[in-house]
Amino acid sequence: MKSLSRFLFIVGAACIVLSFGLGPLSASASPASAWTPDEKVPGYLDDTYTPFLLADRNRTVHAFTSQWVYASGERNLAIVYRQWTLKGGWTRPVDILLSPIGGNANFMGAFLDSSDTIHLIFTATENISRRTFVFYSHAPASLADLALAWSPPIMVGDGALGLNSGAITGDEQGNLVIIYSGNRDGSGVYYVHSKDGGKNWSEPQPLFLTFNADLSAFSLRLAAGPSQKIRAAWNVVTNLGVDDSLYFASFDPQTAAWSAPLELDERINLPEYFGPSFPVITDNGREIVVFYNGGNPVAGRPVGPGRPIQRSRISLDGGVTWSEPLDPFPFHVGRSGEHAMALDGNGTPHVLFIQRIESLDEKGKYTIVGGIWHSMFQNNAWSNPDRFVTTFAPHDVHAVIVQGNVMLAVWREDPGVGANGIWYSYNVLDAPELPVTPLATAVLEISAQATPTAPPALAAFTPTPLPAFLKQAPPSDLGRNPALPIIVGSVPVLLILIGVILGYRFLNRNRE
Repeated sequence: MKSLSRFLFIVGAACIVLSFGLGPLSASASPASAWTPDEKVPGYLDDTYTPFLLADRNRTVHAFTSQWVYASGERNLAIVYRQWTLKGGWTRPVDILLSPIGGNANFMGAFLDSSDTIHLIFTATENISRRTFVFYSHAPASLADLALAWSPPIMVGDGALGLNSGAITGDEQGNLVIIYSGNRDGSGVYYVHSKDGGKNWSEPQPLFLTFNADLSAFSLRLAAGPSQKIRAAWNVVTNLGVDDSLYFASFDPQTAAWSAPLELDERINLPEYFGPSFPVITDNGREIVVFYNGGNPVAGRPVGPGRPIQRSRISLDGGVTWSEPLDPFPFHVGRSGEHAMALDGNGTPHVLFIQRIESLDEKGKYTIVGGIWHSMFQNNAWSNPDRFVTTFAPHDVHAVIVQGNVMLAVWREDPGVGANGIWYSYNVLDAPELPVTPLATAVLEISAQATPTAPPALAAFTPTPLPAFLKQAPPSDLGRNPALPIIVGSVPVLLILIGVILGYRFLNRNRE
């Protein structure tokens, strides 16, 4: 009998351990940790561009990018969506949107509002006129993996340059703003504004013009701060790809007015000098931080003059005045595409960038220390960056901070080296976890309209019928049996009960 009691005690303890193992995983219970070893994100094609990441208030990341799909016998780029959680990892990618005018749907940006609606923008080029347009669509975040949940794309901007550079954000009052690189009235930055959550949009207007056909706006970024003002940053490039200058402006949703664009940096006009490029921006209410890649302006440093280094500028008064450019990492050199910056639960800016440290030993042997580097801005200074090593040479890193304390990073391989899909890593930060708020529930509403209404600028063109995949039933894993989670969750319990019965019979047999 003692053997039976001992056996049942062990089984009961195993049940308790298993129940804890299946429970919610809270990052707040874990201390600050190192970056996890990088892993390949399953389901993306090798040449897919680094996904754009949004974090909700329910420990979930929403990831968007464009990827090749076959629809109606044609190969085009579609908007692809998936999710990531610390507990469950990655869901499978789902095609959610195609271009309403044929051709490719090139993802530009997305924004999650306070009512848990995701607003998304992409560009598409009309085949006959070769004009490029900006399209807008939205869906409840809780249904974002259902193609039928996304509203029919509408044209909100025309005259886009096709550089696929733009952004969207908003405030808590239903204001939305989109900026994009265009040439409608000359090359520059254009914007449209909605005061009712995307139901109606203003006509495109120029925010900034280069007044030079050989110059274009690129790397457009937006950030909404606690003051309800929206901050923008972008750089200007030549038609030869030379980075020329960096700009900042603020948008007031209440007056629908922009501040005059302010130049934050410009390229030193000398051979082999790099100019400002790939800005990222945050606004925590205390300071606006712009972080970017630029040419080293002085000699006598570990990095030679003109070579690409990381730089930042800080404003403490809402963008009216700015610090001198900071060069916080004097040993780091290089340029590997886009950077990433996000705020943690304390409002502290964290930045990720890809660079290397070069050195020569006493024998003249050249060595490099490369990777993705992470730093945070505290007490008016950048921390000494920590580094994590990647399997392949990284490029175009994107990141988001989930629930205030889990930083997820994704990147692609340097296209000059190869194409090996999308990779990721995450780090549990030493920051408070923000309160969890479940997503607002939504009911799928399917319009009886068979085809999307042609936008005014495309009225002369033949409307494209609703893509075939939008007419089909939801994917099998999204329309699954509601009882499936219960069945799956019952399997461990059934196995334990079977073990108890077999063990009990075994002990009885030995006793006899």
